[in-house]
Amino acid sequence: MTTGNGDTVYHALLNEVRKHVAHSRQYLDNANTAFQDGEAGKAGELLWGSVGQAFHAVAAFRRRNVASHRALKNFVIWIGNSTGDSSLRDDFEAMEKSHDNFYDVTHTTEDVVDIIPTANRLIDRALLLLPPELLEDSPSRD
Repeated sequence: MTTGNGDTVYHALLNEVRKHVAHSRQYLDNANTAFQDGEAGKAGELLWGSVGQAFHAVAAFRRRNVASHRALKNFVIWIGNSTGDSSLRDDFEAMEKSHDNFYDVTHTTEDVVDIIPTANRLIDRALLLLPPELLEDSPSRD
């Protein structure tokens, strides 16, 4: 039972955040599978997607619109500045290079291996910005 429109909006927000968290985790799992299958380009792109979805979750939680790649980057820079974590920008820019593989596969397996720790670091840092209850697996209410 909801007590008003505010509860409905709040639950919709939580569902959106959880959806992005679930997509981030799914992309990360798929990246690991692609990497094991020897598909470095695909793995790099999926890592990028996982990072992007993790920060989209944070943006949704903070009710920030990140409707473009540039808006997402600006949001990550803003988060880094507001938390005093200047390495967020550097790590994010390093991850952007893996996104280039979407257009022209140039990264080798070794390139992807090198970026995995950065991806994991960014995802972890993004998810730490969310309340723990939003990270719990829950059925979608869409």
